[in-house]
Amino acid sequence: MFKGKKLKLLSPGSKFMKILHISDSHISASHFHKEALKKSLSELKKERYDLFVHSGDITQSGKLEEYKKAQKIFKKINIPKIFVPGNHDKRSGGISMFKNFIGKTNGVRDLGDSVIIYVDSGVADTNDGRVGMTKFNMIKENLKKYQQKEKKILVLHHHIVPTPKAGRERNVLSNAGDILDLILRYDVDLVLLGHKHYPNVYKIENTVFANAGTVSDKKTRHGDVNSYNTIVFDKEKVGVSIKRINNTEIKKSYSRLSKRYYYDFGEKKCRIAHMSNSFISTSNKFKYINFINAVKKINKSNVDLVIHCGGIVEEGIQRNYETAYKYLSQIEPKIIYTPAGRDINYLGYHLFPEYFGEIDQSYEIKNILFQGISSSQYDSKIGIIGRTERENLFKKINDNENEMKCLFLHHNVMPILHSREKGLLEDSGDLLKNIVDNSISLVLTGTSSHAYALKIEGSIIVNANSISSVYQRSVHGNSFNFIDIYEKVIVVYEINSLWGTRRILGMWER
Repeated sequence: MFKGKKLKLLSPGSKFMKILHISDSHISASHFHKEALKKSLSELKKERYDLFVHSGDITQSGKLEEYKKAQKIFKKINIPKIFVPGNHDKRSGGISMFKNFIGKTNGVRDLGDSVIIYVDSGVADTNDGRVGMTKFNMIKENLKKYQQKEKKILVLHHHIVPTPKAGRERNVLSNAGDILDLILRYDVDLVLLGHKHYPNVYKIENTVFANAGTVSDKKTRHGDVNSYNTIVFDKEKVGVSIKRINNTEIKKSYSRLSKRYYYDFGEKKCRIAHMSNSFISTSNKFKYINFINAVKKINKSNVDLVIHCGGIVEEGIQRNYETAYKYLSQIEPKIIYTPAGRDINYLGYHLFPEYFGEIDQSYEIKNILFQGISSSQYDSKIGIIGRTERENLFKKINDNENEMKCLFLHHNVMPILHSREKGLLEDSGDLLKNIVDNSISLVLTGTSSHAYALKIEGSIIVNANSISSVYQRSVHGNSFNFIDIYEKVIVVYEINSLWGTRRILGMWER
C-alpha cells in the first residue's frame, strides 16, 4: 500500500499541502515503462502527501486490459486522489471504462482549506482538447462557490499555455483563451496539466501552471527521461519540483503574495502606441473614420513610438498599399511595422519593403530596444519563426546593450480570449520559453483582434485589437493600446478608436 509517511489528511485549519502530480502513464503492454511509474509512486512511501493527481492519458489505447492494470496499480493509493481522462483514455470508447475502473471524469473535491476542480478536456478519438460550455460553467460556478478557499486548484489534461519542445505547437485546447481568462479572473492558485510529455512550469499573474512530463511512456521528447512533479503549497508560496527518474531535479518557487498597488512609478521613459489590423483598403471593411480618429488621438497624446503589429492592408495589392501609405503618413510619431500574412500576399512581399521598410525592423529609444521579428508566411494564416531564426533573434537581442528589451510580432504567443488557436505560432512554446529565459520585458502581438494583456514570469505580453477593421472581437469596439513605460512600472491602456475612451488592461512592476 502507498500509505505515505505519517498519513494524515488535510484538516479545515491546515495551511500546508503536498501534492504528487503525475501524467501520461500510458499503461499498456508495450509503451509502458513500469519501473518509472513505480519510482514515482515510491514518493508516497518516503514522505507524507496530502493529494495525488494524475492529469490524464492513464492508458495508451483506452482498452479494457489497460484499465484493469491501471486500476490494480492506483487502487493501492489511500490518500485523496484525482484522475482526469486524456485523449488516449478516450480512444475506442474508453471513456466508459474510465468511469467503471477509475472514477468520475469531472468533479469537485473539498479538502478543508483547499478545493480541487477537475474536468475532462478530451474529444473522443482525437488528440484535440476542448472544455465545452457545460464544463466551463461548472468551473466558473464552483470558483464562485469556493472563492474563500485558501487554495484553489484546477486539473485537466490538455495544456492551456504553449509548452516548449512540443514540436508543431498550435494550442490543442481550442478555447484556451477563455479558460485562461477564467482562471485569472477567479484567482486560481494552481493548474495541473499534462499531454505534451515535457515538464514545464510558469507563473502567469498569480497562478502557477505546472505541466507534468510523461511519468512512464517510452515516448519522451528531445531525449528526455520520464518525470513527475512534487508540489509544496502553503500560505506564502507554491514550490514545484520536476523530478526525473535519472535523479535530477529542477526546483521552482513562487510567492503567492503579489503587490497590486503602486505609489512610486519612477520617471516616465516613453509612451508607445500599439496597433494592429488596420485592414486599410478602398472597401467598406476598412472603417476609415475609426482610423482617422485614432490617428488624431495618437498625434495629441505625446506618443514616442508607434508599433503596428501587422494586418496593415486588407490584401497585398498595389492599390491597398498606396491607400495605406496615404493614411499611415498622417501619424506624426515614428512608426515601425511587422507584417501579417495578408500584408505579404500577392505582390505584398515586394510592396511591404517598398512602402514601409525592411521586414524585421527595430528601434531604440531611452535605453529601450524594440525588436521586430516576422512570424508570417505568404498565402498562409499560420505563423512560424523557426529554430534558426529564433537563435539569431535572441543572439541579436542579447548582444544589444540597452537596459530593456522588447519584442514585437504579428502572431500570438499566448491564447487570446474568444478566439481559437489558429492565431498562435506553430513554435509558440519554444518562443515563449526563449522570451521568459531571456528576460524580455515586453512582447507585443496583433492577431485575433482582441485586446489582452498579462504577465508570465517576468515578461508582459500585450495583444492589440483591430484598430479599424469590421473584423474585431471586443464589445468595446475597435481599439489600439497605449503602453506607458516608467522606471518601475508598465501600464497598458486600451483606447477606443472612434471615441478615444480608455480602460486599463493592466499594471505591473518592471
